[in-house]
Amino acid sequence: MVVLSATVLPAWAQEPEVPACLRVDYPQPTVPEFGHTEALSYSTQETQCWVDVVEARRAGGMALDVREAAVAPLPGAVALPLPSVADRRYLRDQPLTLVGTGVDLRALTTACLTLRKQGFSKVQVLLGGARSWARIQSVDMVTPQEAWLGALDGQWRLIGIGLRPEQVQSLVGKPEVNLPSSVDDAALVQALNDAELARPLGSHQQWLLITQNQASGQSLLARLQQAPYKPGARALAWLSGGWDSYNAYLQQQQQSAAHAGRPLPRSCGS
Repeated sequence: MVVLSATVLPAWAQEPEVPACLRVDYPQPTVPEFGHTEALSYSTQETQCWVDVVEARRAGGMALDVREAAVAPLPGAVALPLPSVADRRYLRDQPLTLVGTGVDLRALTTACLTLRKQGFSKVQVLLGGARSWARIQSVDMVTPQEAWLGALDGQWRLIGIGLRPEQVQSLVGKPEVNLPSSVDDAALVQALNDAELARPLGSHQQWLLITQNQASGQSLLARLQQAPYKPGARALAWLSGGWDSYNAYLQQQQQSAAHAGRPLPRSCGS
């Protein structure tokens, strides 16, 4: 899935007095109805917040793991809840890279712009999030939840393998290519190349390949590893468990949607 000659006061001297607590609970994007949805577009100002893992590691600075439910801290990153970043005024002049889940691009981009207005001029958002930061292999496996959330932020371009029309309709995004399950390696690679030639990937986008189920996905992956598709520096992402896994997640979400509530806002001392 990609920097006058005058006396100028420093940024901190020009800013109005700020409140003691700077924590912000960044709103999550509104979740649409299940099924197809239009991919979000981003302004030039928003895309200027983004950095890929190669650029982030080259630039150095501090990586902040801002995931709310991090299973384990990322190597080389500092765990810090996103709403608490603004409180750390001593970080204002440091290069900061916000590392999220990889499918929270809209929320982190909003946070980046807000932090920049507060004086954190060197803050950026890592494209691909924790998966990109910690990836040690070319196969990028994506959970059904990551597939769904990432689609809402316009991060995936979908490739279906052997999906039936009704299965395609259940996906948040519409596959640009839907090939038969019997497709050979050469035809798949050619289809991916043709699709990317017709409409190049955005800097925040990645191809997400969706098979029927876990078995068909493993079979195809084994064949492709002999002649892997390499879209630049970005690995081809695979939906773990295929459509079967995604459909189970979708049904679970539909059942709980009617009972969903809004979380209470967090106070600055929490």
